Amino acid sequence: MIRIDINDPNLTLRDRPTNWGTGVWLYNGVLFTGIVYEYFPNTTQFSSESEYVDGILDGRQVEYWPNGKIKDEYFEKYDGVYGSFKEWNEQGVLITHQIYDSNGNLIEVII
Repeated sequence: MIRIDINDPNLTLRDRPTNWGTGVWLYNGVLFTGIVYEYFPNTTQFSSESEYVDGILDGRQVEYWPNGKIKDEYFEKYDGVYGSFKEWNEQGVLITHQIYDSNGNLIEVII
């Protein structure tokens, strides 16, 4: 899967309104499918990674703490979270784990 830095000049957001109220990402003028990553300012440490399909959020979304540990991880489509949502503290201890159905409804809280 292609990975693109959010600051890549070939990655652009088409602001045209959509059914879900946001634009779509294009890479070299084509709907983007792949992972967009971002760094914390003035570092080489990832701050986030987001999966897109045809220009919209679709798949694994991850945010990181400045120390490199995962802050949260979830799976998203344009209409909401599905699957699992997990959150960790800065020491890497899992503090939240929730399960969502394919419609984005919370069905179980594990932690």
